Parts: sequence; C-alpha cells; structure tokens
Amino acid sequence: MKKINNNLANKFALAAFLALGTLAVTTSCNKNDNPTEEIAPDGKNQVIVRIAGLNETSENISTKASNTSSTKTSENSLKLVEGDEFDVLVGVTNNSSSSSSLKASTGLRAATTPLSPSTTYSIYFYKKNPDNSYSFVKSVPLTAATVGTIDLENGSYKWLAVSYNNTDVLPIGTTATTVPSNTTLDLNKDVLIASSTSDLVINSNSVPLNITFNRVFSTVTVEVNTLGMFAPMTANPTISVTSANAIKTKTIDFSTGNLSLTNVANLSLSQANFIDVSPVGTDAYQKIATFKTAEQPELTVNAQISQLSLRLDDNTTIRNFGTSTSNQNIKITPLGGKNQRLLVGLAESALNYGTVGGGAVQWGRSNLYYRTGGALNTTPYRFYHTNPSQPNVNESFFSFKGHLPRTFASTVVANQKDPCALVYPAGLWKTPTSNEIGVLTSNNGVVDGLLTNIVGLLVPSSTPGAAPGDGYIEYPAGTGVQSNIYPQATNRLRFYKNGTAYATTVLSGLVNLNFEYAQLGGLVTTDTRGNTASIWSSDQLLTGDPLLSLLQGLSGAASVGATSYVGSSRTAVFGTARAVGTKAAGLLNINALGLGVIASDFMNVRCTRNASWNGSAAGYNPMPAL
Repeated sequence: MKKINNNLANKFALAAFLALGTLAVTTSCNKNDNPTEEIAPDGKNQVIVRIAGLNETSENISTKASNTSSTKTSENSLKLVEGDEFDVLVGVTNNSSSSSSLKASTGLRAATTPLSPSTTYSIYFYKKNPDNSYSFVKSVPLTAATVGTIDLENGSYKWLAVSYNNTDVLPIGTTATTVPSNTTLDLNKDVLIASSTSDLVINSNSVPLNITFNRVFSTVTVEVNTLGMFAPMTANPTISVTSANAIKTKTIDFSTGNLSLTNVANLSLSQANFIDVSPVGTDAYQKIATFKTAEQPELTVNAQISQLSLRLDDNTTIRNFGTSTSNQNIKITPLGGKNQRLLVGLAESALNYGTVGGGAVQWGRSNLYYRTGGALNTTPYRFYHTNPSQPNVNESFFSFKGHLPRTFASTVVANQKDPCALVYPAGLWKTPTSNEIGVLTSNNGVVDGLLTNIVGLLVPSSTPGAAPGDGYIEYPAGTGVQSNIYPQATNRLRFYKNGTAYATTVLSGLVNLNFEYAQLGGLVTTDTRGNTASIWSSDQLLTGDPLLSLLQGLSGAASVGATSYVGSSRTAVFGTARAVGTKAAGLLNINALGLGVIASDFMNVRCTRNASWNGSAAGYNPMPAL
C-alpha cells in the first residue's frame, strides 16, 4: 500500500477541493495586463480565456456523481484532555488560526482569490453534435498568468478545466487532439476544477471565458501549538500523526466531468513535515502540516507529541517536559471543499484546591498579566511561568471588571470583558466567583471576614489549609497535579503579597498607581506590598447586602461594592506566624469622573477554570476575541 509523507516546506497550501461546476462567462472582456497566448490562429473564431480566480466561498457541495456525499455540515469537536504536566485541546474546527499565516476565520472568506501566476491548468473542449451528443475537439495547456486565445469553429461547446494548483503538468490531454480518457487524479494534490453549466456558443464572434476554479477535496491542516502554555517551542518536538487509509483520491471522467472515489494511502506525518507559522524562523508557538483527501466517512487520526521543550517568559529559561507524552485519537470527517483544522493545542494544567457546588475549583498556577509586542500580540493574556514575587504592576494589576491593566472598566456591561476569558483557549478560564475565593478563607462571607480582620489583630486564627511563607501565603494543591517539571512556586497554590494599588491620576485612560494608604488622619502610611495578597472576584455586592450597607454607612457614599480575596500572615502577641485568608469588600465609584467608568482599587487576578466552557459549541473559535 502506498504511503504518503508530505514535504510541506515545498507544498504549503491551506485549501480543500470544492465541487465541480462553477464558471463565469461574461459578454465583454475585462481589462487585463496579462500576456496573451495565441493558440494556432487559423481563421476560426476565438475563445479568450482568463482565470478569474479561486472560489473560496462554496463549501459542502457534492461533486458530480460522487459516491460519497459531502453535504454534511462539519461542527467543532474540541475538547480538553487534562494531564499532569499539561492539558491538551484536541479536536476539529473549521476556523483557521489567527497568526500571520493562518488568518482567523469566523465566516466565509473573500469570494475569489487569485491563483499564483505560474499555476498550470488544462482546458478541454467538447463540440455538440446534431444528435445532442458531444465529441472531444481540443485540449490546451495554459498558465494562470496567460490570457489564452483559442480558435474554435462555430458551434456549441461544453468545456472542462483542471489544475493541481501548482506548476505540475497534468498527466492528461496535453496534446490538442488527444482524446482524454478516465484518469485517476494524483494522491494528496490540491486539484482545482471548473466546468460549463451551459453551452458556450460561438457564432462568428470572439467569446470571452472567465474561469473561476473550485476545490473538490478536503484540506486538513494539522496544527500543534503551545499558545495555552504561553511559551514557544524551542526545537522540534517529536510529532507523529498517522491514520490508516486516510488519503483518498478520485478518477475523473473527462467526457462527463463525473468523479468516482478510488485510490487509498496511509497518512504519516512527522516533525519534518511541520513548518513554523507563528513566528517564522525562530521559536514557534504554532506548527502546521497539511494533507488532502477526498470526502469520506469519519476516520480516526492518532496524534502523538513528546520531547517538548519551551522557552519561558524570561526568554532564557528552558522548561523541558522530557518523555511526557500526549497521545490523542481524534475523529474527523473530511468534507469536500472544506478547510478543516485538526488541532492539538497544549495548555497549562490547573491546580485543584477546594470545591464549590460539588465540583473542584481549578486554579491557574500564577497570576494573570497582559503584555503585547511581537508574537505576544496573538495571545497577550498570560500566566507567569514561575509565579514571581512583585511582578510588574503595569501588566498584572487590574480594576474590578476591567480587562486591561491600569484601566478602569466601562460602566456599559456590553463593553466589559473578563480578562481571564481572553486567555487562550478562549473562555476556558474566568475570574473566580466570590464562592470560589471563599474556599481560600476561614470565613463564610465578607461580614465574617471583616470581623476576622479586626479580632485577628489580637488573636489571629489560621485559615485551614493555608500556610505562611516568605512574602506569600499558599495552599496545598490537589492530588494528581504535582510534577517535578514545575518549580515549587507553581506547584502549590501560592499568592504573593503584591499588595493593592490605589488610583491617583488618570491620563489618557491609564491610571497611575500608588501602593500606600494613609491611616490615622494621614499621620501614618502603610505600603501594601509585602503585607497582603489581593485577588479580585467577579462578584459585586448588591443593594441590601449587609456589608454594603455597613460600608456605605461608614463612608457616607451611596454606591456599590465588590468582593475580593485578601491573604496575609499574622503573628499574635505570643505565638508564631499564621496564614489568614479572608474575603474583603470595597466600594466602587460608578461613572467615576463622569467618564463612564467604574473606579475601584487595582488588584491581581488569579483565574479559575470555567466549568461551562464548551469547545464543541457552534462557531466556537479558540482564539480569543481581543
């Protein structure tokens, strides 16, 4: 059995065959600067042939006489497979990635795209006989950049054009008078076909023929990425993508244009077949390979990845996952005319601690930050790789419900975005709820938390499970997530005491931050850095909440509030240091400064997994809509 092993460095085309039967015949010639190739002028009337382009909108159209229907609609089938060292987003989606080479696709693309000028094709003409049958009269090889002038006698004609969408010469009908026979199309080629839907009538006149090609087969792009691990691959990991009898082609009947399913070959891709697409020529977040096949029933593709190494966010440290292997079986139904993506997206695994509503709370290993520039522009929302103490305040301090650091959130709910939901893959993470941060505290609510803060000054009570550290408070992560690959700071649920920032001035939408607050009428100032770990929840205090009423009474403000987590270490008059986690609440200034924003303090954000995430939802795109 023949085995296919692509060399994609020379054959990179993200496309799939579409159906037979699209053309555009106009009544006048469009202006065209392409060279003209005259085909043996002999006093007959001329057909002036131009390539209009490649139809990129027609999808899921059955080919003529195809023995396998391609009218089925392909849905997303993405799922998350959890592991110890990393999780894997696997499945099939019709959306392309949004790197420079793989543009995000949430709908149909441009109606027509040009072919490469050097693309070769052949066109075949059949003349109508008095008995309404057709006889082959001529075939002509041309290139996409050439305007062909082909001489034909008066009469009615049907025609057929075929291309491999490259410079390959078709092994069929290259001699003008050779009657083309049924021919098996090459395996794993990007065949383009166009044909007449009505007769081309020549009657002592020149007839313009503008050809728009369609694709017939499916092009499956296999993408391996580390976008969800926030780090590029430093070298080619060991990749194996295989499937028995996955590559199929068709035989074409040139007299009718009918296609019938035929030859079969095994799929076999290795790391040598993958090319870097984001970025190109350096450490890559994304690698892709492609294969092409006729539409067929569901098949199973096995994808294995091992020997993974990543360059961390300090641009120096290499994290090597060694023999840790992802071995995934992915089901895909190749559809005629579809650009489909078989995705293997590696994502950082979560830490399990606490339960809410009967389910485990899954935490990010470190705080969220936002950074742009270069390759970071694709996925600017990230988690720190080593969970450092005192990270850059400009990129990791967010306002309540704000999705950009040092920026207040809009009062318009439709304009608010959850910054955690903007981490790749989109929607997998979210800002924790008040109930979720409650698993880190020794109290059941913010009122209890206020009392704990006051009483704890004299007799601090440790929060169950919490332990103090040098500048941090931490909790033991759940079983099954520990790994020697990750440092201690990211293998336990650790919150560094990065403090709370307070807004001073606002300039061009950015807020200047101050980490000191005044006490005793301004006589004493305290720097929150090194004293408290402050983490936002997503929940507001609603009207009628007891704590909100208390805060409003103390401040005289009529506003709303928001809950957060505050972690600290305290030492009683006699005793050792103890770790205390509490819920806290603060007032919000709605429509601050008349700018339509919500003024709040600025805190870190530690994301949790979104239990309602559904990668198989219709239209889901793992690339966040920034």
